[in-house]
Amino acid sequence: MSDFETNSEEIFLKKFEKLALNIEKLTDEISNMKRKLDKNYKINRTFGLKSVRNSEPLNFARDVMGIGSPTKRYLLSLRAITEEWKGRKNDILITIRQQEKETHMDLKALGIRISISDVKNIRVLSKQILSLLYISCELQGLAINEILREILTEINEEGTKMLQEIRQKMLF
Repeated sequence: MSDFETNSEEIFLKKFEKLALNIEKLTDEISNMKRKLDKNYKINRTFGLKSVRNSEPLNFARDVMGIGSPTKRYLLSLRAITEEWKGRKNDILITIRQQEKETHMDLKALGIRISISDVKNIRVLSKQILSLLYISCELQGLAINEILREILTEINEEGTKMLQEIRQKMLF
């Protein structure tokens, strides 16, 4: 072999080694980025469960069972949450929780926070729920006026207990 071929081969090997090292570094960086993204995804994914853990159930607001599956059950619940989030605290947390059917352990949760002082959104939510109640009663042939009268009577009778519970669970 000539000196030229030997030099070319050495240069090629050196360049190839540098390229292999750069590829190895890049692979490590990509692996680290993927690990960080996976870890970040796991942390962010628990937002609903974390909020549920930081909230307290409201005794006057019972959980509503949804349609479940053979292994899971779903609950809609209203909760009081006092932790500060985006400069707000003392919110009502409306959550849908997915639970293990046998152990009742929370697996996932999806929640929305509504401030007690946000009368507009609470009014819209109340109107929509009452509309659903109206539709349901009309379809079933039930007298909605009697049901609404019962609900309002119950709220008026237990109103002071509700206020006391909210004042105890939230920091005003």
